[in-house]
Amino acid sequence: MNKQLLTLIIVGALSACSQADTNAAAPKSQEQTQEQVQKLVQEVTAMQVTHIDASKVLETMRARPELVVIDVRTPGEFAGGHIDGAINIDFKNANFATEIAKLDGSQDYLIHCRSGNRSTRSLAVFKDAGFSHIIHMDGGMIGWNKAGLPTVK
Repeated sequence: MNKQLLTLIIVGALSACSQADTNAAAPKSQEQTQEQVQKLVQEVTAMQVTHIDASKVLETMRARPELVVIDVRTPGEFAGGHIDGAINIDFKNANFATEIAKLDGSQDYLIHCRSGNRSTRSLAVFKDAGFSHIIHMDGGMIGWNKAGLPTVK
């Protein structure tokens, strides 16, 4: 929905600008205007994803104490052992997108799952919710455990 609203605003602005100067060069075709709008929307809505190997995450968390860790595994997986301080928001739950949309988009988040598959798929939900930057733990909890890093239950 945010993307559609942004598109409408940009189209309106471009239309107003193209009508403002009648002495300017020949007006752009509708096709050119649409291409410009699509490019602007992509630039504005682009989300930066920083990928960090699981073995480096603890170091990153210590350097950035404001970082919020989101574990997108199921509650059962989470209860079996998770990163201390992590918040569990189950990717498989029907209300996942709603829960993500409730988060503060200006905050920095590190997301992970068991292997990296679900957390990678969840990136689209973060982008749709308007997040501009996410840190992704590559390798998930498998990589975290393989590196011998601590978990809590």
